[in-house]
Amino acid sequence: MTNNCKKSGFTLIETIIYIGLFSLIFTGIFVSIYPLMTGAERLSRNVAIEGETAFILAKIDYTVSATMTDGNGNITTPNGDLVLSYNGTEKFRFADDTSSSYCATPLICRVLTLKTDGGSNPAIPLNAQRVQVENFFVAQTGTTGTQPHYIDVSFDVNEEHVGPVRYYLHF
Repeated sequence: MTNNCKKSGFTLIETIIYIGLFSLIFTGIFVSIYPLMTGAERLSRNVAIEGETAFILAKIDYTVSATMTDGNGNITTPNGDLVLSYNGTEKFRFADDTSSSYCATPLICRVLTLKTDGGSNPAIPLNAQRVQVENFFVAQTGTTGTQPHYIDVSFDVNEEHVGPVRYYLHF
């Protein structure tokens, strides 16, 4: 009697070798792709911070320029806020706002707000919720009479310090 049984399939040793090879390949792929994924996230965060910072600084520059062009504008910095008045009436106020009125709970966000027309209009947030603006501070220096020669603006965006950015007021 002869045994004509043909063996098929893998042996236990072959299976263990294949599992080891596949795990090495997948580990190499994961190690290669992980820095790309985290780098893209970091890049996206930095782009958001730079975009929000540029927008805030451009808004301040535009508002200061528009208020101070004909000599009837006035700048004050009570408590580090930036207040722009025109013909004795407060027109714009840049200030920190840590209330939760702009952020849905449970988010905790800090926004830089712009109030117009002496506070009669509601404050407008100037930054997105994903970007936190803190420690907004404006200092005026080189004052002649009641007008400063320039103001220095500084603030933190997602815990990265910006400033001081100097705006010269010789229009």
